[in-house]
Amino acid sequence: MGITEAQKKQLDEQGCIVIPDVLSDEEIEVYRADILRLAEEEKQNGLARQHTDGYGQLVRWLVNKGEMYEQLVARPKVMPYFEHLLGPDYTLSTLTSNIIDPGAPDGGYHVDSVLGSMPEPLPSFPLVANSLWLLDDFTPENGGTRHVPGIHLQRIKPPPGTTHHPDEVRLSAPKGSVFLFNGAIWHSAGANRTDQQRIALICFCCRSFVKPMFDFVHHIKPEVVERATPTMRRIYGFDSQPQPPDRPTR
Repeated sequence: MGITEAQKKQLDEQGCIVIPDVLSDEEIEVYRADILRLAEEEKQNGLARQHTDGYGQLVRWLVNKGEMYEQLVARPKVMPYFEHLLGPDYTLSTLTSNIIDPGAPDGGYHVDSVLGSMPEPLPSFPLVANSLWLLDDFTPENGGTRHVPGIHLQRIKPPPGTTHHPDEVRLSAPKGSVFLFNGAIWHSAGANRTDQQRIALICFCCRSFVKPMFDFVHHIKPEVVERATPTMRRIYGFDSQPQPPDRPTR
C-alpha cells in the first residue's frame, strides 16, 4: 500500500484527500456502537466533553478505551499520506471522536493546533495533519466537514469569527473512507440538518518536533505500551522525547 504521485500532488495543491474503503462495514458498526456507548457513559459520569451548545460531543483518549482503537494508529493504508505531509517520523497528537447531533449549526472556521497561535505567514510546509474516519456517510446535509481546498497555500489564518468562505466545500464521502487534510486548510464541522447523528473517529498527527496535544508517552495505559509495535511506539511519541541526563557508562 502506498500513495501515488497524483495523490501527493492533490495533497500538496488542494491540501485534502478522501482515502476510500479504509474501514470495513463490520468495523464501522463496532466503532460506531462503542463511541455511542462511551459518549453516554461519559455523560453519566461527568466526563462528557460537549461542544456547540450541546449539539456535539468528543470522546477522547481512545487508545485507553479499547484495544480496537489501537488498530487505527498505524493503519498501512493511511500512514503513507501522513508520511508525505509530516515526514516518516510523524507522531500522534490526538486520537478521539466527534459526534454531531441533529440541529447543530455550522461551526467557525479554524486551522489546527499550533497553527492557530502562530504569526502569519504560516510555515510553507505542513506541521500538522488531521484525518476523519467516517462512521457515517458525510453529506452537505448532515454536517459534512466544511473546508476551503488550496487555501493553505496562502499561508493565512481565518480571521476570528469567520463562518463562511466563497470557495468552501461541504464534504460528501461514504462511510468507511478517511478524509485526510493538511491542518492549515480552513475547516469546520457543518450544520446537521438531518434527524440522525453523524460520527467520525479523528486521528490527528504532527511532525516529531511539534508538541502533541495529548501526552501519550506518560498517560497511555501500561498494557497499551506493552502491545505496541516499534512503529506504534514511534507514533505515540516515545522516539521523539527530550533526552534525559547522562548515565554512567560503566
